[in-house]
Amino acid sequence: MKGESEKLPDTVPIARFDLDNVPAEDRFSIWKESISVIFDVEREVDGGSAPFAATLTTCHLGSMLLVDTSSIGQYFQRKSPLIARDGLDHCIIQVYQNGTTRGEWGKRHSTVQPGDVFLLDLTQPLDSCASDFRNLTLMLPRDLLAPHLGAPERLHDLSLARDSARGRLLGQHIRTLWEVATTLSSDEAHCISQGLVQLIGAYFGEGRVEEDRPETGAALLETVRRHIADHLGDPRLTPESLAAYFRVSRSYLYSLFQPLGGITRHIQQQRLRRAYLELTRPSTRPRRISEIAYRVGYRNEAHFSRSFRHAFGMSPSEARSIALQDIRYTARHQDHPIDRRHERWVRELNAPDF
Repeated sequence: MKGESEKLPDTVPIARFDLDNVPAEDRFSIWKESISVIFDVEREVDGGSAPFAATLTTCHLGSMLLVDTSSIGQYFQRKSPLIARDGLDHCIIQVYQNGTTRGEWGKRHSTVQPGDVFLLDLTQPLDSCASDFRNLTLMLPRDLLAPHLGAPERLHDLSLARDSARGRLLGQHIRTLWEVATTLSSDEAHCISQGLVQLIGAYFGEGRVEEDRPETGAALLETVRRHIADHLGDPRLTPESLAAYFRVSRSYLYSLFQPLGGITRHIQQQRLRRAYLELTRPSTRPRRISEIAYRVGYRNEAHFSRSFRHAFGMSPSEARSIALQDIRYTARHQDHPIDRRHERWVRELNAPDF
């Protein structure tokens, strides 16, 4: 059944995005708008004249999402403006069933073959090109994975080869999870998710490169990150105050945050991301922009507006205006809109409480 699917009693919610009944000339623009919750996409120049096609089925497993995607080949990007704008602090574990993807992930170039299992940190840039494909994607918040991996950002684009024992086992586990996902109860999904995170940590943790930081440093990094998230409204939140609070040297603190672009940049990004979420959340729209700026640690509204425009390419008022627009699309001659709940699920996965 097309459109919004019903949630069966005590089973996990499932969203099915399907373009089959959409006029061919409208399909890619709708797909591009919907997938922009994660990626900027463009069709290949030599993609041929075949009508665009894409399906996306998402199972909400409570603390993570499992997505089955099939699509025509295209380019996928996450560059700095999108990373800043969407504020996603998630990691994805992906295994291609059919097709390949090649590209630049951070500072690395590689090609992923069917059966390979690879990890991407959505706070880091990527620029890739996929052939016609089908893949399974597990999306989970960094805070869920970090206790088992230490520092997921250091593993951006780490791949477990399809012919390796760990790659074969983890890939098969994800494929089997997909086979049973639609029948799981919420309690079963929670239990399985806990075990899967531990498995990912064990398999990918075993593949860390030698220069990765010690476990103690990774644990401290996550502790400091949580402290920053909890105190964004404090204008005294600085590298110096954090070093003093955690009783470490500033140079050590700087080295911990180097993979994230530096601690000063991290603090500013988190403040602006929180501001963007507050500006676009329905429950906080009545607040004045100056109040939101103050709540995230800015004491000068003009400085806040300049920083916001530099990060997102728009003013705070423009961001609020765009969020008010209804982006749902009703297919011509259809009674039900396309099921796009996956967009909200991605945004709200482990979303902070204000």
